[in-house]
Formats: sequence, structure tokens, C-alpha cells
Amino acid sequence: MGRLRIINGDEVRRLLTVEDVRPALAEAMARFSGGETYQHPRITVDPPQFDGMALLMPAASAGGRTLGFKLLSMFDRSVERGLPSVQGLVILLDAVYGEPLAIIDGTVVTEIRTAAVTAEATDRLARTDAVTMGVIGAGVQARGHLEALAGVRPWKTVRLWSRTAERARRLAEWGRDRGIPVQVVDSAREAVADADVVCTATSDCSPVLADGDVAENGAHINAIGAFGPGCRELPTELVARSTIVVDSREAVLRESGDLLIPIQEGAIGESAIAAELGEVIAGRHPGRTGDRETTLFETLGLPIQDVVACDLVYERAVERGVGQEIAFP
Repeated sequence: MGRLRIINGDEVRRLLTVEDVRPALAEAMARFSGGETYQHPRITVDPPQFDGMALLMPAASAGGRTLGFKLLSMFDRSVERGLPSVQGLVILLDAVYGEPLAIIDGTVVTEIRTAAVTAEATDRLARTDAVTMGVIGAGVQARGHLEALAGVRPWKTVRLWSRTAERARRLAEWGRDRGIPVQVVDSAREAVADADVVCTATSDCSPVLADGDVAENGAHINAIGAFGPGCRELPTELVARSTIVVDSREAVLRESGDLLIPIQEGAIGESAIAAELGEVIAGRHPGRTGDRETTLFETLGLPIQDVVACDLVYERAVERGVGQEIAFP
């Protein structure tokens, strides 16, 4: 009889950090862009009678040891019960025998691995002398990215804006308690003005800033929040003047409104995507080529990232006896 391990969110946080998982994710991204990994296209389940949707994302670990099935739910009414707007879990299977190994909190895994991939992208695409960061949004991903990017550059100023002022205030206090020089400002424009790095981490479906808000001083932009072909955080003009790096060409051309809307408007073509992040990591594309260049990392997240992160969580959980074990089947 097998043993199925259930690992909750608090346990994931004890077992996994951005610094832990970032090298493994970088390797996985390089292998993904080299065609060496397997993942199935995202499956969307959105019955019209429900005010929400579920996403199923299967993938195999880079080493072929495990199969992972990530399930995310996005339901507007989740906030009525104080729940996150995005909830999920990952089911991990042994890739040789098909044995279910673990059920892992996918919400926390998503937060950590997303921020870790963005940290890798920022380290490779932002100017080396970057010291000012602007963050739009004050939710889970904004917090995760503040923490993940804290060590990427020696930030002198981090400006934060959110439509919900109280959330911004609490997040700024959280950041300052951890030595991150966060200050709350009154507008998105003020947050990103002359910023060397810009992070948009919102749930908005229309641009949260204007093209002119981001100075042409060689800024790097991380577009994190928008989901779906009809939603975007960035204006067309800003996207059109940027060198675009993505996590997956196939994924963004199917689901990223930040790129699909400018393509539909005729402002850019599919060829505007300069590279996948994995190609930059592998040295097949230089990434940034000049100090005045505006770079953009457009990320939707990939199932392979979740499986790589969950492999590490599971291995450490077994080593340290963390999680609840049940007999299965």
C-alpha cells in the first residue's frame, strides 16, 4: 500500500524559498525552450452557469521522475469567505509506476515559483545599475515579488501603489519590516516615474498605466497580473516600444492580452517576441542589448514550473517528515 502525503500552504513556505527554487526553475526554463520537457496546453473549464473558472495544467518534471497536475480555481465570490481570488492544488504522481505521491497547496507554490521566475528574468534583463523599482498592486503576487526581487538589485527606493490604499499601507509595512525600502505613493504614474524596474501585479483587465508614465531610460517591466486574451495591464504603445521576452511563445499568443490586443490592433506582429526567457538563460539570445532599451517580461506561468517546485517540496517533506501521510489506495 502506498503513502500519499498532503502538504499545506504553511508547510510549503517552510520547505521552499525563492532562493531554493530559482536555480531549478532557470534550468527547467532553458530545457523547456530547448524542447526537452513535456507539458500539456492549459485546459480551461468555465461552464456558463458558474461565475468562475477552473484551470487544469499537466506537465512532467524535467528529469522525468514525476507527473504533475495543477488545478487552479478563479471564482469572484471567493472573497466573500475571505479566500484568495486564485486557489489551487498540485497532484504529484510517480512517472514510473503512476503512484500518487502528494497533494500540495498550489496557491502558495504559484506565489513562490512565479516570483522566482520573475526574479530570474529581472536579474537577466534589468540594467545592472538599477536601484529604483515601482510596483502596482498590493496582493499576494505583489508581496511575493517584493520579497523575491529584494536581493536582485541594491534597491534604494521601492514605490508602491494600489487602488486599495489600506492594502498598500499594510504591504509597505510588511516590506519595511524585512528591510525593503517601500513607500506608498498616490498614483500608478508616481510609482513608475523614472523607475528602473516596473512590476504590474493586478487583476485589472485594462491598462494600469500610460505609455508616457514609463520613462525611456532603459526600464525593465515585469507584467505579472493580467490573465486571458481580453485582459491587459499595459498600453499598446508601451508594449510596441519594448523588447519582449516571454516564458512561452505558444502560451502568450494564446492567452496574453498584453500582447494579443496590440497584435489585433496591428501595432506589433508575433515576431515582436524577441525570445523566451529560457533562450536567454541558455545563451541563445542576449536579452538586453543596450542601457536605453526598454525590456518587457510577459509571464503567464507554466505547468513545468509548478512540477519542478513541487518536486523540491515533496523531496524535502519526505526528508523532514513534514505533511500528513495517508494510506493510498
